[in-house]
Amino acid sequence: MRSAAERAHRTATLRDVAALAGVSIRTVSNVVNGSVPVRESTRTRVAEAIERLDYHPNVAARRLRSGRTQVIGLALPDVTVPYFRELADAVLAAAWRRRMSVVVVQTQGDLERERSVPSSPQLRHVDGIILAAVSLTEEDFRAMSGTAPLVLASASVRSDAIDSVTADTFAAGRCVAQHLLATGRRRPAVIRPGDTQWPAEYDGRYRGFMAGLADAGITLPESHIVSTDVVAFGSDAGALRTLRLDLPEVDALFALGDRLALGALRTLHAAGRRVPEDLAVVGFGNIEQSAYSYPTLTTVDPGGQAIAEQAVALIADRVERTAAEKVPPRRSTVDFRLIERESTRVTG
Repeated sequence: MRSAAERAHRTATLRDVAALAGVSIRTVSNVVNGSVPVRESTRTRVAEAIERLDYHPNVAARRLRSGRTQVIGLALPDVTVPYFRELADAVLAAAWRRRMSVVVVQTQGDLERERSVPSSPQLRHVDGIILAAVSLTEEDFRAMSGTAPLVLASASVRSDAIDSVTADTFAAGRCVAQHLLATGRRRPAVIRPGDTQWPAEYDGRYRGFMAGLADAGITLPESHIVSTDVVAFGSDAGALRTLRLDLPEVDALFALGDRLALGALRTLHAAGRRVPEDLAVVGFGNIEQSAYSYPTLTTVDPGGQAIAEQAVALIADRVERTAAEKVPPRRSTVDFRLIERESTRVTG
């Protein structure tokens, strides 16, 4: 019988790892695939044996046997948008921990491109798809329900027709209203992106914000609801925006996206409006730039990290199930956080 040192000179196998670790081949497989919980002490022994033998799983053979590719698709509007870039990073990290790869496609938020995601040639051989949609309706999701494993991962769109992981945007919007009211603001405005198929009344952030104002007996005038195009960033990290806000009575601004909020900060500064002294500003998304703007931006963290991790877990679970296992669509809601920074902070 060969020693461990002798075995290390040839290509190590699953059986070699099992023998060195003193466990069964199935246990080694469970550790490698991450599909079944294994005791930490056992996992450590197996990991040490894998490292000592320089074992590399035969991924191609495993894929042929299982019919799985260990690849998932991620369809999102635009990887240059900070929120979606950070979501993609989180999905890639969560997939890597499960030894899965990710193929990324962009939809530009276009309705027809989002509808065609399940039949995309680029995603033909993936085990499942995570879809960050911004324009689809529930009817669209129902039409997708019979396709390959599909998970909606969104901070703004919801669905009961397919697996979904979303933020409680209604509660988040209400929380923003309560926060602004607590700082003494009584004449707020809302900025929303105009590049989505969804009317404002369908957006949980918007509806929650309105409900929070209504709790205090405040109704928002139509003139205080501003729709605008997507914000772009300049290469010098300045938020460039052609936002027109000639409402001197407004004392607070809720932007339904951090890029809108950062663009507003730039425009307000150019117009001589002080933030937060004259006007408080709140964003949504907690993108990295929000912590470094001037002033720093109060925003909502919708739980993008948790959305990514749970979406990958749902795909992995669907992949592990047999075709005979019929599990109805599962809906998960992650926690949000209101992060108070300088743009709403009251001093003195």
